[in-house]
Amino acid sequence: MFKNFIILTLKGIRYRPIRGWLTILGIVIGIMLVVIILALGGGIQSAVSKTLQMFGSDLIMILPGKESNPLVGFLGAQKFKERDLMDLENIPGVRFVLPMEIATINLEYKGEKKSSMVHASPWRGLKETYEESQGLNLEKGRWPTDERASEVVLGYKAVNNLFKNKIQLGDEIIIKSKRMKVVGIVSEVGEQMSDNIIFISLDIFRDMTGSRGTAGSAFVKAAPDANINLVAKQIKFQLSKQEVVRDFSVLTPEKSDRLIGNVLSIIELVLLVVALISLIVGAVGIMNTMYTSVLERTKQIGVMKAIGASSDAILSLFLIESGMIGLVGGMLGIIFGIFSAYLISLAAAGLGIRGLFSFASLDFLGFLVVLFLTFIIGIIAGALPARQASKMEPADALRYE
Repeated sequence: MFKNFIILTLKGIRYRPIRGWLTILGIVIGIMLVVIILALGGGIQSAVSKTLQMFGSDLIMILPGKESNPLVGFLGAQKFKERDLMDLENIPGVRFVLPMEIATINLEYKGEKKSSMVHASPWRGLKETYEESQGLNLEKGRWPTDERASEVVLGYKAVNNLFKNKIQLGDEIIIKSKRMKVVGIVSEVGEQMSDNIIFISLDIFRDMTGSRGTAGSAFVKAAPDANINLVAKQIKFQLSKQEVVRDFSVLTPEKSDRLIGNVLSIIELVLLVVALISLIVGAVGIMNTMYTSVLERTKQIGVMKAIGASSDAILSLFLIESGMIGLVGGMLGIIFGIFSAYLISLAAAGLGIRGLFSFASLDFLGFLVVLFLTFIIGIIAGALPARQASKMEPADALRYE
């Protein structure tokens, strides 16, 4: 009996291909978003954790903007007075302060022009900060020491991929109309920001931009035996006395990890809400399709009842059909979701973010639960149309035009 119901259901979908597939599409979109979240969620958290680890366990980052969203202030071009930042070196447990400026600047190499992010810091302390705390070692060349020298250090991808011609150690590039000699090349670390980095002296940056006595952000390197959380509290208290940047963030590695985790949770929640809305739309589509199917098959229902089909059999037929629509949508959503997650991971790998997706990490038990839920959603959406079909009188159904 159940086998016959399945055959009739598949024939019903087959004879209404356009309407059936459009109905299924609503379920596919919702399930696809859910699967992408399941497939990439762990990889994204792992990639973010690896990136945060590069900040080092002994580094504290100071940014303009509230701690709930420090990037707003950072992108808003708020600047600290460099004097206020350097005064932090008087705090017990602070080894040194590294003021920083980051800006997108025009570059030129062998007649080819590009725009890229340039990181400006004093050479003093930069080597210790990046080599000791972030693991950025030079593949070739040296770190500059003269703050007034026109010298630059490039990341691995900046050397190999930024221009058509590969930049060589000792070559000159033009940064904002100033000729700079490449004296160091950073080894590849597999992280997008670090591999594309371009280091110049903060003094040279100020000559290029005309800024004086300010810094957009800073790293504070703590002493080996210091309590980093206590140092961060003292930094926050000290900076609260300055009046230039009223809202600022003092981020330890632990706090940064928690902040990024909260942001990722919000993003996942938004995607889940979108997926839920898509599933609701899909369920409404199933209900609409089943009501239309009942009207189109009124005479068929009358014939089936006239030859002895019970109301329960008619009810089961339409419930199985609506459940199958949900199940097919769930299966296709899982397939397209896995494929989309794989493509996203390939695109991210091309940008230097690896390890977002792995077939070994897929939760197949979770996918079975998703399939069960889509089948149940289909049955619930088709319940009212199925009930209407089961309550038809044979004589009325046969007379229907």
